[in-house]
Amino acid sequence: MLGAYGGRLNDKSTTSLLVSDSVAIDAGNLLSPLGDSARDINHIFLTHSHIDHIVDLPFMIDAFFTSRDRSLNIYGPPQTIQTLKSNIFNDLIWPDFTKIALLRSGEAAITMNEIQPNVCYEIDGVKLTPFETNHTVKSVGYVIEKESKKIMFTSDTGKCANIWNILNDDPDIASIIIEVSFPSNYEKLALESGHLTPKLLNEELANLKREDVAIYINHIKPDFIDRLKRELIAYERTRKAIPLSDGALILL
Repeated sequence: MLGAYGGRLNDKSTTSLLVSDSVAIDAGNLLSPLGDSARDINHIFLTHSHIDHIVDLPFMIDAFFTSRDRSLNIYGPPQTIQTLKSNIFNDLIWPDFTKIALLRSGEAAITMNEIQPNVCYEIDGVKLTPFETNHTVKSVGYVIEKESKKIMFTSDTGKCANIWNILNDDPDIASIIIEVSFPSNYEKLALESGHLTPKLLNEELANLKREDVAIYINHIKPDFIDRLKRELIAYERTRKAIPLSDGALILL
């Protein structure tokens, strides 16, 4: 976990997961923790188009443009890719690096790749299978498989039956990293913005028919860290959940 929070404040960083030396999920915080080794990332799978999940994308190619010899591949649902093309890499907000060749190889600096839910993508020994989640824009989570071990990462989501159906049907998924953004008295805001509270997650976990799944919490809004930790303990189904923080290591 290179970034585990639902906002930036002081030393708190937004969502990024490094799943191998060359593959990452989301680009909310790649450059700061990785430094020069971020150059080795060649594949970034996006969950959706919100700024806290894509903020480092423009700077990833800017920082290493002269030293890269491989295209930086960006993957996401068609709606996410179109949003990047229209609103970020559009020669207005940032140059369109899909049309600019790398100096060392002539390959396009960035290649955009549309992905489809429930299709497995295997790259550099990692299998990523996107699945649909419930957010305010088109969004996916990923089942991450490496060396026959599986973790589910939901990214931003509200209540979503698809998550629990997948977990119930695949006993090989040992862990879930799921979001909780707001305290329970912000339920209206959470529902409107496609997020979860401890109360909503507790209700959702009633749909999980397994007792062998480790539950990790991310995307906590920085203002609510201590409060959400107390609330998670207060609910029976979330009592054993583990809040993640930047630098947390989840071994696959």
